[in-house]
Amino acid sequence: MAADKKTVGEKLRELRESYDLTQGQVAEALNINRSSYTSYEIGRSQPNLDAVVKLAHIFKVPPEYLLPQDSQESLSLRDIARGDSLLQTLSKDERGLIVLYRSLDSDARAKIREEMGILAKKQS
Repeated sequence: MAADKKTVGEKLRELRESYDLTQGQVAEALNINRSSYTSYEIGRSQPNLDAVVKLAHIFKVPPEYLLPQDSQESLSLRDIARGDSLLQTLSKDERGLIVLYRSLDSDARAKIREEMGILAKKQS
């Protein structure tokens, strides 16, 4: 299976094993029970945004690496690099935020936009 076609669970298992960690150790780092983490690896459930960010930190990978690749709205850094010239000027952190934003459902996106508006008003 090509690297970019792996499921989130396959990526998590490979990363965990490459760090010689148990599922329990990763679950403990995420502050969840082992069975919840196991469900990520076997594909029964997907990690939420907070878990994706924590997992990315644990395994020292960009958060977008751990996002599902089959989503129509999933946006990889490779897609960004090929895209609009404005997107090419964004920092790695900014591109990562776009990828994470695109992984959210419409309700979560609306909440993010609302919070950003509130923060922007506080800054001005």
